[in-house]
Amino acid sequence: MYALQAGSRCVSSRPHQRLRGAFVRPVNAVRTLSVFQEVTSSLVSLHEISGLPWLALVPLITFGLRTAFTLPLSVWQRKRIVKQQELRKVVQATTPVVKLRLAASTQANSKSAKAFEEEEGNVATTLQKPSLSPDQITLLALKETRSRQKKMFGESKVQLWKNALLPLVQIPLWVSVSMGLRELTKQRLVDSNLTHANPLQNIDSLDYVSRISSLDLSLPLDGLPILAPLLLGTLALLNVEHNGRVMTTTTSETMGIKLAPNPSSKVSQSMQSILNVSRLSCIFFMGVSSQAPLLLSAYWISSQLYSLVQNLLLDWLWPYQR
Repeated sequence: MYALQAGSRCVSSRPHQRLRGAFVRPVNAVRTLSVFQEVTSSLVSLHEISGLPWLALVPLITFGLRTAFTLPLSVWQRKRIVKQQELRKVVQATTPVVKLRLAASTQANSKSAKAFEEEEGNVATTLQKPSLSPDQITLLALKETRSRQKKMFGESKVQLWKNALLPLVQIPLWVSVSMGLRELTKQRLVDSNLTHANPLQNIDSLDYVSRISSLDLSLPLDGLPILAPLLLGTLALLNVEHNGRVMTTTTSETMGIKLAPNPSSKVSQSMQSILNVSRLSCIFFMGVSSQAPLLLSAYWISSQLYSLVQNLLLDWLWPYQR
């Protein structure tokens, strides 16, 4: 009997011991990344120091982080994209010239070869250069255009690889704050910076502030479950449609000249595919937000609102035209 008790004490005192090939883990042992824990701790500290309610603090944090980290990169990227588009127009104008030069060179070589054959009595020569086909001329012209474009981009310091810097900063920032808020809302979260009403009081007699103070921010909004998904989906869809319209706007359209689009072109098909995937992601995002905590949905909504205002401001200051 004593041996059984001693064995049970030994097992209970060492929860990570292997029992018959199995690994016993404590119930409360949950792996979490320290980065997300630091984000959660920072959010709690800001909430305690500022004294602001969560539904006001989270949008302010969103605007502050986006202004400090992503707005300078967005301005830099928009200026760079506009410069790239200006240089691309110059480079694309050289493609027909290169094609004409290659075609003229091929025609001159063929004429000289015929003249040589007539003089030598149709004797084959190994020094004759093979003539270029139209497909080969097009391919060589594209290679020349790309090499000139790369050279011009390098001279102007607007290389294409710099366009990846903004997503490399924006995506980790969005994921870190989202996961930090997700860690914060794993338990019941009621705003402590608001005055709480009497729990025995009828909810219909409460004012607006008292109703907000009684909300559990770790759960979706039960009173209006469609409100957060509707706001988030509307803002996300506005961003997608606005960016799609900007990317397809040409210089002639801004001057009042409407051109018939070519839906069968590769550029048009690629753009439509990207827009369709973005629209479907907005619908998926709405479904996720319907089950997400209210505080996390508030962060997503404020982030989409900031993106919309930022895009409108950038289009007004540095318009993009194809």
